[in-house]
Amino acid sequence: MELDYEALLNRYAIVLLDSKGLSRETYRAYLGDISGLIAFIHERQSGIPDRRMVRSYMLSLVSRYSRTSVNRKLSAIRGFFDFVMRQDDLTLNPFGHVRSLKRGRVLPKFLSHDEVFDLIDTVTDPRDRAILELLYSTGIRVGEAEAMKCCDIDMHKGFILVTGKGSKQRHVPVGRRALVAIQGYLGARGIDDPIYCTESLFLGRRGGPLGSRGMRRVIYQWSLQAGLAKQVSPHVIRHTFASHLLDAGADLRSIQEMLGHASLSTTQCYTHLNVDKLMDVYDKAHPRAKEG
Repeated sequence: MELDYEALLNRYAIVLLDSKGLSRETYRAYLGDISGLIAFIHERQSGIPDRRMVRSYMLSLVSRYSRTSVNRKLSAIRGFFDFVMRQDDLTLNPFGHVRSLKRGRVLPKFLSHDEVFDLIDTVTDPRDRAILELLYSTGIRVGEAEAMKCCDIDMHKGFILVTGKGSKQRHVPVGRRALVAIQGYLGARGIDDPIYCTESLFLGRRGGPLGSRGMRRVIYQWSLQAGLAKQVSPHVIRHTFASHLLDAGADLRSIQEMLGHASLSTTQCYTHLNVDKLMDVYDKAHPRAKEG
């Protein structure tokens, strides 16, 4: 049986757009994941993947990506073939028998206080400075920053309105330094009070909305400029925000609310960082820990 994969993917893309709970980032990732499989199928001049091809494709993923990425790709592919089955084009999902990989505990990477301050202080461009200050001040996702409008910022109350996964909205406090940086950037655009402006908060060099890929490039380039040894991404900034709050005594529930986590268990990964730090201090300081 031959399938018109491109036509099916175009129809499935519409279904994904209507699905609640998918962020822009996840939507793009899913389409890329499915397109990767379709390219693999075309390279082998095949139709419906058999077990041998499924095994071959999974091995290629495992050799190139982390377990988390492999599981996401597998979820996207399963969903696509479930859709194909609903179109009466298939009777069996070729990837239905494939199990997700077990995930080991991977602690999130984050920057020290000095590293994040060095990074931000290196930035001379008003827009890029506003991006970094906002991400570190609020811990929002890069896709959430991409979706922000100028009117989502309340300069007077010190809050931003964030639209997260599943179109759920939350109010997040934003620090004074971030507000000053944003105000300076918007002032250069001729926007005195953002509450009355519905333009995108961050614009690209050509005047259109700045996408998440552009923000990643901004952070990566400035981290190189700052001479940081670590690879810095928007998600590293998000982890840094949460870790620094926890170190300063913030409670998990508050951090969960600000990050927009649906479950507290997702936020609890940061407690492992704190515990590891406590154990290190204990081992160095307690006289009984040094014995033996």
